[in-house]
Amino acid sequence: MRLFIAIPLPPDITRALSAARVALEAHGATGRFVPRENYHITLHFLGDTDELHDITSAMRQAVRDIKPFVLRLREYGSFKTDGSHTGFVNITCDSDELDRLYESLESALWERGFTKNRGKLTPHVTLGRKIEGDEDFVLPPQKAAFTANMVVLYESSSVRGQMQYNVLHREMLI
Repeated sequence: MRLFIAIPLPPDITRALSAARVALEAHGATGRFVPRENYHITLHFLGDTDELHDITSAMRQAVRDIKPFVLRLREYGSFKTDGSHTGFVNITCDSDELDRLYESLESALWERGFTKNRGKLTPHVTLGRKIEGDEDFVLPPQKAAFTANMVVLYESSSVRGQMQYNVLHREMLI
């Protein structure tokens, strides 16, 4: 199974991100855009593994002392590496809880034999990959915010050439 752990998004945030994607496309950008039902904030990509017990145990340990926190949509940005170009909307947190969650999750997974992510968390929601024509795109100021209150383990699979994410496990922040 191809797995990742992420923060899911509520419908109003998904709509705001979808509007950002429409604005990006209206600007003339092209690429492989992410379907709105697949928007999320990735915390850790696990890759191909079937170690569900260890992963869910790590998730449970990681959220133990984490309180719900407010996340805000911000500006458009992009990662440009090795000829690939990923367009996204930046996310900020009103407190240090997101960083605490990320570090706690990384440690809990490491204790169970999983590899650590490279570097620091850059919270974002991917709008598309292999994006071209976004060089001068400026996303109008975003006011959308939501309270993150859970982390989810997703399985990623290709169904008729389209990526589909299925929820395997949830851990609530209390």
